[in-house]
Amino acid sequence: MFSFELRSMNRVLIYGIAGFIVLGSLLYSNYLARELSRKEQASVQLYADALGFLAAEPEEDPIIALDEARAFMYTRIIQENKIPKILLGDLNAIQSDNLNLPEEWDERRREIYLKQKVREFMSQYEPIKVEYDKDKYQQVVYGESSLLKQLRWFPLAQLLVAFTFIGIVFAGFAIAKRNEQNRVWVGLAKETAHQLGTPVSSLMAWVELFKMQTEGNPQDQELVGEMEKDVLRLETITERFSKIGSVPELENVEVQTILDRSSTYLGKRMTRKGNIELSVYNPLPAGASLMVNPQLFDWVIENLLKNSLDAIQQEKGEISVEAGVKGDDYFIDVTDTGKGIPKSNIKKVFEPGFTTKKRGWGLGLSLTKRIVEIYHGGKIFVKHSEVGKGTTFRVLLPKGK
Repeated sequence: MFSFELRSMNRVLIYGIAGFIVLGSLLYSNYLARELSRKEQASVQLYADALGFLAAEPEEDPIIALDEARAFMYTRIIQENKIPKILLGDLNAIQSDNLNLPEEWDERRREIYLKQKVREFMSQYEPIKVEYDKDKYQQVVYGESSLLKQLRWFPLAQLLVAFTFIGIVFAGFAIAKRNEQNRVWVGLAKETAHQLGTPVSSLMAWVELFKMQTEGNPQDQELVGEMEKDVLRLETITERFSKIGSVPELENVEVQTILDRSSTYLGKRMTRKGNIELSVYNPLPAGASLMVNPQLFDWVIENLLKNSLDAIQQEKGEISVEAGVKGDDYFIDVTDTGKGIPKSNIKKVFEPGFTTKKRGWGLGLSLTKRIVEIYHGGKIFVKHSEVGKGTTFRVLLPKGK
């Protein structure tokens, strides 16, 4: 509980820091954009003033007569201004600066483009007058520099980085949570195997003792034989649990052997529930095999068969197991005539703890998926399901050698 609370606090703290950084960065970027915009307006105003001073006629107004030093300074102001702008006379473009017009454009195309730019610039900023005298003036229309445009787009890049960061953090927490869940399941499985080991060994000894005591009594010998099968079954289950979390050793096992071994054991016990028919169909040629761990993969088929058996709520029903070829893989389909799975639950059936039964932990299909996909490199999914008619689970595994 403490670990969960600590992780939750860390998650909130990280999200809070990320949100604070993003908000602060956005506000500061917006502030810089406003400041840069004001400086660019002042720069264009200075450009317009310089044009006016340079164009004035000294003989008409001796006060603004320019010496060479001042003329050079104003010329540099005009030349160094890198803001895109257009000088207008009677709303017609006289000259343009920093628009990067292609040299191959003809005069007509340049004129159309400049008119579009004039409208665009006027929608952004008020034109600045270039006054030559009281009755004579021109206008400078201007837009944003490339630096200011980049600065305005910069917050979007920041948001993208922030969301990426949050996504990575979220994925990291999800992976950590899943790894912790896996450690819990592995620990639980191994502890279960350890706890079962002693009583199973003791039961095996008792079975051997009963064999000796019932020797010569066929009826009692048959009962002891069935008891021995169930104890051996417990031993198999114990071995399966002990292998969870370890790297399983894979063997080349014939598909028919896999199907027979699982279906034979459960087939005898299906009659306890009612008239449930189990059929196995394997059209694969003799020798068709899979690379599997026998103990674990038997568990897969048995879990699917048990799941099908639980899904059949009426006294009569059918369960079929079919093998076949799908590209480079062999498939095993387990189909039942049970209650089916609603579409809203199809993606949840393999989640740990999900179950529609009144009793059970909802771990069977979750462990089955883990065994198939992690230990055997295969796939398992709901191939088809219809409420009230039944479900088909499909297992895909690479062909054996």
